[in-house]
Amino acid sequence: MMPIRVTTSNGVLEEHFCGSTKQDSGYVTLPNKKDDSYFFWYFEASQNPDTAPLVLWLTGGPGGSSMLALLTENGPCRVRPDLSTESNPYSWTNEANVVWLDQPTNVGFSYGPDPKDADTNEDNVAENIYWFLQGFFDRHPELQNRGFFISGESYGGHYVPAAAHFIAQMNKRKPDEAMRINLQGISIGNGCTNPVIQNPHYIDMATNAYNISFVDQSEMPKLQEEAALCGKMMETCQSHLSYCFEAEEYCQGHLESVFMATKRNPYDIRQSCETSDSDVVKCQGSGIDLVASFLNAPNLRRFLHVDERVGGWQMCNLEVNAAFANSFDVMMSTSAFVGDLLDNGVRVLIYAGDADLECNWSGNLAWLQALDWNGALDFNSTEPHDLVVDKELAGSVIASSELTFVRSRRSPSTGSLVLWLTGGPGGSSIMAMLGENGPCKILAGGATEINPYSWTAQANVVWLDQPTSVGFPTVARKTKTLTKSTLEKLFSGS
Repeated sequence: MMPIRVTTSNGVLEEHFCGSTKQDSGYVTLPNKKDDSYFFWYFEASQNPDTAPLVLWLTGGPGGSSMLALLTENGPCRVRPDLSTESNPYSWTNEANVVWLDQPTNVGFSYGPDPKDADTNEDNVAENIYWFLQGFFDRHPELQNRGFFISGESYGGHYVPAAAHFIAQMNKRKPDEAMRINLQGISIGNGCTNPVIQNPHYIDMATNAYNISFVDQSEMPKLQEEAALCGKMMETCQSHLSYCFEAEEYCQGHLESVFMATKRNPYDIRQSCETSDSDVVKCQGSGIDLVASFLNAPNLRRFLHVDERVGGWQMCNLEVNAAFANSFDVMMSTSAFVGDLLDNGVRVLIYAGDADLECNWSGNLAWLQALDWNGALDFNSTEPHDLVVDKELAGSVIASSELTFVRSRRSPSTGSLVLWLTGGPGGSSIMAMLGENGPCKILAGGATEINPYSWTAQANVVWLDQPTSVGFPTVARKTKTLTKSTLEKLFSGS
């Protein structure tokens, strides 16, 4: 495609282009709605685009625009401070054709003028995504038979299972007016999928990998009782909507607000965030302002074919967010869809970084372990094993049949550095490394085994033998002055 020209914040006209692969953007009008049009931005894979699978990305919220993920997380480029772009080496387009979709209606650049036709629940979401895909495949017939995957994060834990399940059901019915979608799998990152189980697991983050204190340990017995009651109230809410408001107030007031009071970023507890419970979107960071300035540039909007009726781009449409909250969709579980998908051969990947508080890794693992599906017994009896990326420990994996769970840990490139010194005086730190807090321990016969409690799970660590002559001591040697004749003998080999 032709590069476009944007004016940077320094007033410089710069030709730029988000990656070198083919791309497409614009709208698909939904035939099942009155006058709703969904905005998308699509990029071909940088490798083997003619055979690569297709991934649909859905940002959560509810009400979050997928354009934020495209430009700050998994898309082919990122926005610089001067509003130019730079390549993202970790783009998902390295391996797949990817389309980022703004949905539900009125999120991001998507629009629908009739408030009576607004979306408020997963039934709306699932049907709308299905018909969007029909229009998208009609626009890109070369992608119709590719392996298709739906991915999302956070509230995508609701969107993704609902949309995938609807697609699977429509594939079975084979409606005359619709084409079959080759659904192969789904993936969800730190998703909020089953609040009945996940909400009580909020308290698990009181003990976390980063030694961040949220509550005093003396408060834990009371919090555990309140977490159990929260779970029971959420369970009642599933079948009695009139009880949902009370359940929501109790869980937020007795669990979430306790942790939010510490002013940590709920999306990354390693960072602080001075904000209120109702304004946590500000914890996303300053990158939002850059993305907004970039996407609201008039020439970029023209390039993307953004409809003139659409106002300025916003990261999250709070009216959409409120509509889903008021319908109690946020309280409902979509995990049953996942079990049904698994039983029908659809692959499922649930991955969770261990610094996320809002939809934490512990709660995600818990709902998977409670999931009703044919492979449940095998999955729950499978031991986790290390996830190693580029020869570095990146987390742990539990995989059985079509289901995989990944707990992702901090990156060594950003981790702290710890220096360990054994006492004595005169004690070798290598003893501690191999017997206490190092990555492995010695077995009988001289073999080693992984130490699950190693400090290297959370930091880069160096064990130092000191003072001089401790551990592997150096042997004092007599010095000898090298004369000219000695050097000649050395080099001549005599």
